[in-house]
Amino acid sequence: IHVYAVNDNNLDEIHSMTGAHAQPVYSLSLSNDGNMLASADTRDVCLWNVAEKHEPIIGRSRWCFHQQKIISLAWSNDDSILASGGNDDSIYMWSLKKKTTRVHYSFAHRGGVSCLEFLKSRNDRMVLVSVGNDGCVNQWDITDDVVTKF
Repeated sequence: IHVYAVNDNNLDEIHSMTGAHAQPVYSLSLSNDGNMLASADTRDVCLWNVAEKHEPIIGRSRWCFHQQKIISLAWSNDDSILASGGNDDSIYMWSLKKKTTRVHYSFAHRGGVSCLEFLKSRNDRMVLVSVGNDGCVNQWDITDDVVTKF
């Protein structure tokens, strides 16, 4: 992953983050506070500290349960949860507090998940919206899963 600065009409590479992905990267998502970058390939979700030194927080083979391309990544409003969705029809929820714990929503969309987004907080609920290749838009109240599993 290469990070560039835009200067007038030129791109200047300011950093190269290497060693985490063995496959091409298909999705990137910057945290709401701008301190972390999530990246995903066909299997792995990796997490980088971009506020300091661009070092990995979560490296390869830690968050690695998707079976096909990971198309979408989304951060919760407080940046404590990262959601990933892919062509394997699955949505995974990853916690920064409990890095070895995950929540899996299998068969979320037939044909794959194409987009994820967290809604702004409503009544202290955590709600994720997903769009799939099946033409459906789903709304997931994940509050109970986050409270009990993370």
